[in-house]
Amino acid sequence: MARQWSGWAQQFLEKENPMLDLKNWLNPGHYLRLWNVGPAGFLMSLFLIYLIHTIEISMMFKTFELEGFWFLTLVLITAADFFILMVWVLFSLPPKNRGIKLSRVGIYGYIRHPIYTAIIYHLTIFCALFWGSYALLFFIPFHHALWSKIVIREEEYLVGIFGQDYVDYMSDVPRFIPWK
Repeated sequence: MARQWSGWAQQFLEKENPMLDLKNWLNPGHYLRLWNVGPAGFLMSLFLIYLIHTIEISMMFKTFELEGFWFLTLVLITAADFFILMVWVLFSLPPKNRGIKLSRVGIYGYIRHPIYTAIIYHLTIFCALFWGSYALLFFIPFHHALWSKIVIREEEYLVGIFGQDYVDYMSDVPRFIPWK
């Protein structure tokens, strides 16, 4: 048994494996730079959504109420779209390959930042539906523009990793919405 294990381990170590690239593993800055836009942007989005909702309540802006059927239908459509998007992301580029391998297949053939798309649109729409907020629905274009500005830093970093391949990818594939 130990002999089988050592044979497998030897084969694993001999293959060219990006997970064994010690330069990336020993450089935690690589992962910090790659992921610093997402968590910070997500927290910023949550804060802005909450702030808009709080202002909307304090100023008594008009809100909407959806009846059970329409509310449930819109929530289910948004949730299904979100679920399909996230599953497609996992099959298109597994988390262990992010920042190491450039993927142009699956969802990444249509949009460059599908997880950010979920934050921009799905998160905002869910909150708008649950709170009945017109203000959040009108916030979506500004939310898109804000994310377009902050994702530039991550794209510059990815150009540094993948070079001309990522520049070509940026010219071929839109950022958040699958049409230009």
